[in-house]
Amino acid sequence: MKNIYKYILDLIFPKRCLNCGREGSFLCDDCLSLIELNQIQYCACLKNPKKKVLRCENCPSNISSVYTILNEKQYLAKKLFLKAQKISELNLHLSYLVISYIKNVVNMNLDNTFSIFFKDKEMENLALNLAKFTKIKIGTETKNILFLTKKYPLEDINLKNKNVIVLSLFR
Repeated sequence: MKNIYKYILDLIFPKRCLNCGREGSFLCDDCLSLIELNQIQYCACLKNPKKKVLRCENCPSNISSVYTILNEKQYLAKKLFLKAQKISELNLHLSYLVISYIKNVVNMNLDNTFSIFFKDKEMENLALNLAKFTKIKIGTETKNILFLTKKYPLEDINLKNKNVIVLSLFR
């Protein structure tokens, strides 16, 4: 019954790519490939972060590193994030970008020593999708914390864990 309802909805209101308008999905593969992952790293300092450095002597002690996944100057990346708040299916594309970044840019292996935390309500669907695809739990105290945020710096990361890795969509 659910499939019939979905089929009828797709006939009346077909999914269209949010960038090019092509029918079939909310973001086609061609347009997804246009979103570039951020290659430049900054340290965890809240003010005046150093470029191409993960940590400096002024970084907060409870944050081991900050990774900025997307460039907010990319129109399509910002549009994807904003539309994902209303169309939960787009969080799958954001999850894909985050996982690609973790594996291909950072070369980090996610395992059961990690847990996902987030503060902003707008990051909840992304966190749930990441947990689903990576098999990482949300909100449990573990050795390594992945703290998801829309934009860094976020001054109120109060986790006592010393290995907090911030995954920021934008900086």
